[in-house]
Amino acid sequence: SFINLTDELQKRMQATAGFAADVAHEIKNPLASLRSAVGTLRLVKREDQREKLLDVIEHDVRRLDRLVSDISNASRLDSELVKEEQEAFDLLKTLTNLGDYLGKQGRERGIDFITDLPKDPIVVHGLEARLAQVFVNLISNAISFCEDGDAIRVWARRRENRVLVVVEDTGPGIPEQALAKIFKRFYSERPAGQYGNNSGLGLSISKQIVEAHGGVIWAENIRPTDADAASDPLGARFVVGLPL
Repeated sequence: SFINLTDELQKRMQATAGFAADVAHEIKNPLASLRSAVGTLRLVKREDQREKLLDVIEHDVRRLDRLVSDISNASRLDSELVKEEQEAFDLLKTLTNLGDYLGKQGRERGIDFITDLPKDPIVVHGLEARLAQVFVNLISNAISFCEDGDAIRVWARRRENRVLVVVEDTGPGIPEQALAKIFKRFYSERPAGQYGNNSGLGLSISKQIVEAHGGVIWAENIRPTDADAASDPLGARFVVGLPL
């Protein structure tokens, strides 16, 4: 028992050290941008150039604030998943409520939002707020990658001793080189114009929450059954499997 405890402690220390190194690396980018913008601001005379630099500074400050908040949440997550008491709840009710709220956001952007859920309740045992956080992240990501005329479908099915929840969209899909690292900490593959608006922790946190519940999560591209693997995807699909 002592040896196992020591091994577990070493793993946690290594994970903490790795997390700290990743944090330091991620914070350096907006800080470097801020330093450059502030230094240049002292030199420029034209008002339009000053306004552009102030926009850069404001963007980087918001990015740092978002990054620090997400890092704080991620650092507390492990202990909270252990300490918080799990309860039985109807997963479909949670998904319905999320669909009502987030679906409205999608429709306001011209995105067709579809939910396809069974009629009978599907009860799971876990932390409802944390699992809701996973699906909020997946649906919000889908909305951010879709454009006017695209569609998002959220559906769930019971499969023997587990439930599958799927979020799929008709957006641009996931670059093949990103599929293997999309759940890594701080990795972000965003549409043009959205750089810096996300910390890159959302999917990593989602994976941590799902696995803490004994589940699995994966991402894949949607393709016609007869399509070549190199063909353009028809969209992206995220699947969450949870035990019942």
